[in-house]
Amino acid sequence: MAGLGLGPPDFGLFEIDDPDARATALEGALQPKLVEVGRHCLAGLSRVAGRKLFVHPVKIARRKGTAPDEALVAFCDSPKGYRGLPYLAAVTTREHLHARVGVKGDSPGRAAMQRAIAREAPNLARKGKPFRKLRSFHGWNFEELPDLAPAHTPAFWQELADELAPGAAGLDVGIAWSREEARSLSLGDLLGVFRDLAPVFKILANAVDTASAASPVPPLR
Repeated sequence: MAGLGLGPPDFGLFEIDDPDARATALEGALQPKLVEVGRHCLAGLSRVAGRKLFVHPVKIARRKGTAPDEALVAFCDSPKGYRGLPYLAAVTTREHLHARVGVKGDSPGRAAMQRAIAREAPNLARKGKPFRKLRSFHGWNFEELPDLAPAHTPAFWQELADELAPGAAGLDVGIAWSREEARSLSLGDLLGVFRDLAPVFKILANAVDTASAASPVPPLR
């Protein structure tokens, strides 16, 4: 199985001190590699997710005086964008590569997603092995990995459900590899972890489908 093609020079771009220079380097060199990885994974990811997915390069954050700390590509079932919808993502930081599932941004489906995760909390807690290395990435410092999540407890999943409430932070959980591990990681390895995360994505995506079906678009006048 082909490797991801990510190596020390790619992670080394995060060592660039100048914020604009780092952002430009990430946009020009690293993010295109992530997009290529995404395209190679897309058919497998769509099978894992149970629906057609689209690749969305996520714009590198440019903030005055602050260098960007991550680069990512997101996958969701809308060709228009991933904001407010469930997504899978491949993410790089200075020291790690992540496979994540999440929801960022408000949308009409947030309340339905919150209810779905809360309802499925006991079942998700019983998944065991697939979630043993799960971490929550909300509010982390982009350097030291967050602690492993207590994913074997319904309370953890209920907390995630609370974060999906309209206006709340959203959901951002996943599994990380060190930059050294990423050098030998294959596309199959990456897909295997996304397969482990797929139950969360499917719960969220199905909740959005159900909410959309219950709120049809009003007829044109």
